[in-house]
Amino acid sequence: MPVNKATHDQSPGARLSPEAVAMLREALRKWVASESADDSTLGTALRTVAAEARDRGIRAEELLVTLKTTWFEVGGTPTTPSSPSDHRRLDELVTACIKAYYE
Repeated sequence: MPVNKATHDQSPGARLSPEAVAMLREALRKWVASESADDSTLGTALRTVAAEARDRGIRAEELLVTLKTTWFEVGGTPTTPSSPSDHRRLDELVTACIKAYYE
């Protein structure tokens, strides 16, 4: 009998709704592509994903893994040598996610 990977995948991203992950992915894609300070879409997505994570029993550190994975998937800077501004943006993202989770 074949095993349905989606059914057995217990990663935090798999435990979030597809709609929440899609919202996060799109907001991150826009934020990564832009240097503008307008991050209201990202803030909304982070609050939505954080609330869902809390409701589904996903710990903050598990949510951060999903966030960073999605960040890299949409073109965020990898952890290899990069500019200080790249690290600053990722730091800002992690801080915003933690704040949203504990609101």
